[in-house]
Amino acid sequence: MATELTPAQQRQAHLARLKAKNKLKQDAQAIKATRKPANFVNTTPHQPSSSRNAASGVQAAAKDLKDTPAPLPRDSRLGKYFEYDLSKLHNSKGGFLTEEDGDARQTMAAIQREKARERARIAAGEEPAINPETSPRCAICGSLELDHEFLRVFGVRICKKDKKDHPEQYSLLTKTECREDYLLTESELRDPALLPHLLKPNPHASNYSNMMLYLRIQVEEVAWKKWGGPEGLDEEWEKREDVKRERKVKKFEDGLKALRRKTKHNAYQVRQDAEHQHEYEDIPTDNPEIIHRTCIECGHSLEVEVM
Repeated sequence: MATELTPAQQRQAHLARLKAKNKLKQDAQAIKATRKPANFVNTTPHQPSSSRNAASGVQAAAKDLKDTPAPLPRDSRLGKYFEYDLSKLHNSKGGFLTEEDGDARQTMAAIQREKARERARIAAGEEPAINPETSPRCAICGSLELDHEFLRVFGVRICKKDKKDHPEQYSLLTKTECREDYLLTESELRDPALLPHLLKPNPHASNYSNMMLYLRIQVEEVAWKKWGGPEGLDEEWEKREDVKRERKVKKFEDGLKALRRKTKHNAYQVRQDAEHQHEYEDIPTDNPEIIHRTCIECGHSLEVEVM
């Protein structure tokens, strides 16, 4: 007794019949296209072997393309469905947990670099304090939450809260401010043993040199030691301001003298100076009827006949 087919088996059998009919139809069309009629006459002129080979290659490629079976027409009775290539799909876990975030896609070198950074942070004391009794504390409030950047660069134990509350001691100064306000030299600012500094990217342009930032309390300590306290620094600043003013006045006077000198020696002034009134002096001669006159300023001389 024959068993009845399930709906899925019936649908599969129907698809198989459609594929077989389509294949038979394609084979018949291919045989009909390649068959030559009985009264066929070759009118193609003779070609060189190289041309024949190239033409045969093109014909073979066209034949292979023609022999490629066309995709089966979609049966409308199967309903609406979407085809997916499961080999190209990626499971993103709903967009929350991805494999890229885990260690699965990290290389061994990247994992080792991350572990090395963790060991460096632990060695620098940037990890939370394990033993509160031996861990460094803030110099003002005694907190364990230190600013590790200040501790590493400047060697100062201070927390971020006290750093904001005491800007007169723990604010950062640029190199220009240290040179102009505290009168420190370039060699002193470049000495990391004397004045440690923190490097930051220049906010004006990325291709500029990095900013060198100094801790105010350390800069003031070096400046007081160099100038003998704030009073000595003010006196030195006043002296330098006086020298600047004198230099500025001297430069102005020199420019004014040069302008006067340039104005005096121009063509108009020379012409004005050349026009003057002669003041003659009479000089007697051997002939009483003739008097010799000479200008006192320019030396111009002439002879005058006495009437």
